Amino acid sequence: MRRGLSMVLSVCMTLSFMPALASCTPKNAAVGDTTSAARHVNHDSVDKSDILIGVIAAGDEELDRTVLQAFEKTGIKAVYAPIPDGSTTVDPVQSFKDMTRRPVTAFVIDSLSMQGDQANNWVEALQIARHAGSPVILVNAVNLPKDTNSYAESLRIVPSAQGKGTVPLDQAVQTAINDNPHPKTVSVTLP
Repeated sequence: MRRGLSMVLSVCMTLSFMPALASCTPKNAAVGDTTSAARHVNHDSVDKSDILIGVIAAGDEELDRTVLQAFEKTGIKAVYAPIPDGSTTVDPVQSFKDMTRRPVTAFVIDSLSMQGDQANNWVEALQIARHAGSPVILVNAVNLPKDTNSYAESLRIVPSAQGKGTVPLDQAVQTAINDNPHPKTVSVTLP
């Protein structure tokens, strides 16, 4: 009898926390997409040494390597979900599920294309990240998702010589992770 009451209380407590867990996904905005100071909430930022980026392959392995090297040079840890050996396409849903089992702070997708056979899989995968409360950052996207609430920011890499009006990649990523105000599209430079 006592054990049964204990189980009922445990279930009730778990259910009472569900609304708080659902608050990880902001209404009418992407996770990490604070675009104005008016919507910004003061908070303690995530330290650079605590950041772990999940880089999800979307087909441009050269850009994936470049971005991974840039994170390494700036002291940001990153893990990579490559296209499986022997395959020509990635399973974005499985990649995101695998990454959400790790303490990933944000997801980065290079050269995302929301057209073709994989489009619906990418929509589902982006929702997995949103419900996990993790910002999604797109780098050099071929085309953007229709649902702008599915990604925090879209970064466009430009040469360092065109640096006017740009920010370093690591700074742009940290801004989204810390949910500080930023534009939806940002030009970035690599170290």
